Amino acid sequence: MGFRQTPQHKNGKGSYHQIGLVRGQFGNIPEPEWLKFIAETGFDGWEEASWELDLRRCDTDEGAKAYAEERVALARQYGLEIFTVAVHLQGQALGDEPSVKTLNFCSSKGQARAAYRAWRQAGNQPPRTDPYYVPPEVGKLIHEEAQRDLLACVRYAGHLSRLQNRKVALPGFVGSPAHCWSHWFLFPPLPTEMEGYKIPDVRQVSLELLVERFGPVWDLCKQYGVTFDLECHPSERAMGDLESASDYINYMCKAGYEGVVGFNLDGSHMEWQNVSVIQFIREFADFIHCAHIKGVWVAREHCRAGLLGGHRPMGHWANGWNFVTAGSARDANSVEEIFIELNRVGYDGAVSIEWEDNDAHQLAGAKAALANCRRADLPPSGMRHDEMLKG
Repeated sequence: MGFRQTPQHKNGKGSYHQIGLVRGQFGNIPEPEWLKFIAETGFDGWEEASWELDLRRCDTDEGAKAYAEERVALARQYGLEIFTVAVHLQGQALGDEPSVKTLNFCSSKGQARAAYRAWRQAGNQPPRTDPYYVPPEVGKLIHEEAQRDLLACVRYAGHLSRLQNRKVALPGFVGSPAHCWSHWFLFPPLPTEMEGYKIPDVRQVSLELLVERFGPVWDLCKQYGVTFDLECHPSERAMGDLESASDYINYMCKAGYEGVVGFNLDGSHMEWQNVSVIQFIREFADFIHCAHIKGVWVAREHCRAGLLGGHRPMGHWANGWNFVTAGSARDANSVEEIFIELNRVGYDGAVSIEWEDNDAHQLAGAKAALANCRRADLPPSGMRHDEMLKG
């Protein structure tokens, strides 16, 4: 019962679970300086931001092995481990229909951006009604680059797993193929036929396209013993609720990817939607292969921008919810309840703090979140205390 990342349980330096820090939100800090910080602060490891890595070195098995050896040696210099390899940007770019938004996730050194630049330099303009438009040839390159990066990440994570004797997962996004996300609110209604012609259900089509686009990636995951774990989230096919998560995981299991496709737990995307992260853990215990701890503040009274944000940027004061330092008084999730429920379902592995708080300093916030998690992360009981009440 529950997923084990390591053959035997590994305690953290000051907690029951090993606790890592997600690199993604710290891209402004040079890696050597950041690694020194997390080692001195007391983290046990980190989640790689794959878009910062030299993934072209991982286009072959031999290259991925050599690169993983270098990265593991680097981690050990600091007394750390690499827990997971984040593939959120590449997953979004592969799953979504191509646009300038997902082109933004492609490497500045890749062919897709160069092709878009050449298209614009030739005098082309996107339609006024679709400012994020990219031509088909650029869209094809976006998908090809994203898939190539994901395949490289699978090889890299596979070798990290062997070198560290732990299951290194790929937490990430899958996007929302066929523009499925734009139809989350069913008005205008989705027609099933028009003028005697059947209209496919976009929600079903999106699942089919996920298997087509990610199939080569997930097949390679089988080969390397790596899991690909969706972080349920608005803009994804599984939106941060139990219903769409069930649609997603059930379809992927039927498609032959049970045990390969799972979830990266992140309750911060659920609470503001009035979804219980505790119930998510209970329902999908066998599919949770890695976990983030991320704080979220939710307005409990009226607010100006509402829960959908009123077209204001992330972190704006008027929003009905914002990411905050995990475990702080502002956090609507209970970090302690999350740890307890993970223990109850038998999850045995590292968790990584995904720190994001526009009202707190980066390093101070990361330190506070680690302290909060350590206080909350009590070892499981292993007994029934009422049975001790005997004469």
